[in-house]
Amino acid sequence: MGIRGMLRAAVLLLLIRTWLSEGNDASPIPKFHFEVSSPVPEVVQNVFNCKNCANGAVVHKILDRVLSRYDARLRPNFGGAPVPVGVSMYISSIEKISETTMDYTITMFFHQTWKDPRLAYYETNLNLTLDYRMLEKLWVPDCYFLNSKDGFVHDVTVENRMFQLQPDGTVRYGIRLTTTAACSMNLDSFPMDKQTCKLEVESYGYTVDDIVLYWEGNGSAIQGTDKLHIPQFSLLGKTLTSKQVPLYTGSYERLILKFLVQREIISYLVQVYWPTVLTTSTSWISFWMNHEFSVARVTVGLTSMLILNTINSHLQEKLPHLSCIKAIDIYMVVCFFFVFLSLLEYVCINYLFYNRRGAQRLYRQRRRARRIMARYRYRELVHQIDRVNVEHESGSPPSRPARARLASSESLGSLITVSKQAPLATSESLSSLSTLSDQSCLPSEEGLNDLSSTSRNIVHNYDINFNDFDSDDGVTTAEIHHSAEDQGCAETRDPEDTEESASVDDNHDHGPRGRHPFVRGQNA
Repeated sequence: MGIRGMLRAAVLLLLIRTWLSEGNDASPIPKFHFEVSSPVPEVVQNVFNCKNCANGAVVHKILDRVLSRYDARLRPNFGGAPVPVGVSMYISSIEKISETTMDYTITMFFHQTWKDPRLAYYETNLNLTLDYRMLEKLWVPDCYFLNSKDGFVHDVTVENRMFQLQPDGTVRYGIRLTTTAACSMNLDSFPMDKQTCKLEVESYGYTVDDIVLYWEGNGSAIQGTDKLHIPQFSLLGKTLTSKQVPLYTGSYERLILKFLVQREIISYLVQVYWPTVLTTSTSWISFWMNHEFSVARVTVGLTSMLILNTINSHLQEKLPHLSCIKAIDIYMVVCFFFVFLSLLEYVCINYLFYNRRGAQRLYRQRRRARRIMARYRYRELVHQIDRVNVEHESGSPPSRPARARLASSESLGSLITVSKQAPLATSESLSSLSTLSDQSCLPSEEGLNDLSSTSRNIVHNYDINFNDFDSDDGVTTAEIHHSAEDQGCAETRDPEDTEESASVDDNHDHGPRGRHPFVRGQNA
């Protein structure tokens, strides 16, 4: 009997076994069990026992059998012990952690494992992998993410769900999903902060009397974090915890996954810190500028302030409106303060300089006004002295400035009559008058007693002192006038005022009243 005959016999025995298993008796133990002696190869033995064969007919028969009396509305061991449900995850990516919305987005493979004795089979030792269409036919735990804001199960190209059945009734259910979970952040140390983001898993309806959740594989329940890259953050580690939470409807088992992340400060060094440091340092250039360059100093200060304000506005757009003071806020306030000090320094310097300059200008104006008044009084005094000399030389009584009375019609008539009768001056009278004026000299202090009371009052009021002048017939009255005017101009001249000095020199060249000095008895 060759190999061909042995194969024919094996096929015949397989058909008989299949026909017997399709009988009405649903006994889990087959009626016939062929034992082959040890010299028979293992391949042939597996063919006879059919433990590793899972063709379509066998799988179809298994599914029909286990689902024929299966109720998906009831949990396994209903009314008995709670069902242990193991949870594990494979993290594909954490796409972003947002400070504005206080959340993060995570994509993962979420696996749940439990044992359902109603799904046990003996026809084969192989695991049965089923697709998403078995979701409505089998009981699955109602786990959800407690802090999830939004989420979805991927459905490209088909709905990403799978079931894996094992011969002992163990079910492994996996889905691929993306969820956005809330993450409460403490931004006091921003941008040098560390954050802890949680992902909490809990049964929605089953209490601990029905379902007990646990992390499957202990430390190996979370995988994929070694190659995980989070934008603007670096993963420091993860922790797995669980606790029972008592609620109104009972106590629920809650699994907590915590991600410890630290913010990468490199991007903020480039986008925030370096620009603000350079801008603040640039505003200090105004300290070395001349106080007269007001346009340049103000432009540097205001431009620095605007740049800092733009950086701060762009930064605040990425942050939530919180009442806490962040580290970056303190830094920006310090930068604004230094830039403002540069502007304040210019204002103080400008005020001190121009205020002192204005005080000096006012002092010079007042001093100049006093000199002008002194010069005016000096000229009036010289004029009064000239009048006294002329009246003294002519022998007529000195005229006293007094308030004149109103002339009457009789006085006006007599004045007209006298003017008509007055003869014209002759050359002899003029020559005698000239001779008299040439022979006159400046009176001494004793000679002032002969003057009238009006002349003495003038001399007393203007403090004229003639002690320095001796009675000398060789000194004419014009020379005395000229010397006195030179002395008065020298006393009232301000050496610091160049304009006044020039004007005084010009007046000195032309006499005290703007005319050339005339010396009696000499040629001009």
